[in-house]
Amino acid sequence: MKKGVVAALAIAAAATAAPAAAQQAANEKGIYLGASAGYSQYQSACENLVIPCDDDTTAAKGFVGYRFNRYWAAELGGGKLGRAKGSGDIAGVGAGSFEQKSYGGDLSALGSIPVVGGLSVFGRLGAYMVRTTVDQEVTGVGSTSDAKTQSGFTYGLGVAWQLGFLGLRAEWQRYDNVGTNSIGKDELDLFMLGALIQF
Repeated sequence: MKKGVVAALAIAAAATAAPAAAQQAANEKGIYLGASAGYSQYQSACENLVIPCDDDTTAAKGFVGYRFNRYWAAELGGGKLGRAKGSGDIAGVGAGSFEQKSYGGDLSALGSIPVVGGLSVFGRLGAYMVRTTVDQEVTGVGSTSDAKTQSGFTYGLGVAWQLGFLGLRAEWQRYDNVGTNSIGKDELDLFMLGALIQF
């Protein structure tokens, strides 16, 4: 009798564990779609200006990726990446204004290390293509505009939490050497919170 009860419990446990394991395996592989939003900052866009300038702004990205397993994924993303803006009086000259904006996308490889449950840490390494524009104007003197499309490396670190088919993440990502001929190269940092759905 006892053997029969033990056997029945073992069968029930196996029946319960099998769907859970199958769902976990399904979540470790496949296509996912998501979006992130947060704040971005240029490292030196405002350093040489003689007017007040703010290089912190909101940023937003959309992304699509493919998870090969629980450790590796490839991801394509892009959107509004950063803006620095300033205006004020220039002594002896007049009112001046400055605006720098970057937008574009990147293709990255993501490597993840599971921590506990659905929690993991991940690193990002990839290549970007970003368009940066700079508009400057001094009242009574004139205005200038400059734009450049650049490619380079992007990398970052983050924390992710997978709950079934829903994922959440928080990450820092850097775009190296973005800029234009008129302002030179700069680093752009993004600090983002995102959500994704796995298919």
